[in-house]
Amino acid sequence: MRGNVIESALLEIYRYVPPPLLEGFDPDKIDSIDEFLGWLAKARYIEELEADLITRAIVAAFPED
Repeated sequence: MRGNVIESALLEIYRYVPPPLLEGFDPDKIDSIDEFLGWLAKARYIEELEADLITRAIVAAFPED
């Protein structure tokens, strides 16, 4: 189970964190779970930002009259 959780978190990190920010990311050299969770938190925050952008674009495309 633990491997699946880590793999899922890595997928999120690689999906949402932009490549320039990933230059310093090496999962094999992470010293603590806190550091790993920090990367996951960045990924989830960026995911939320993207969802908000999409929501605003939809609202702008279909304004209420």
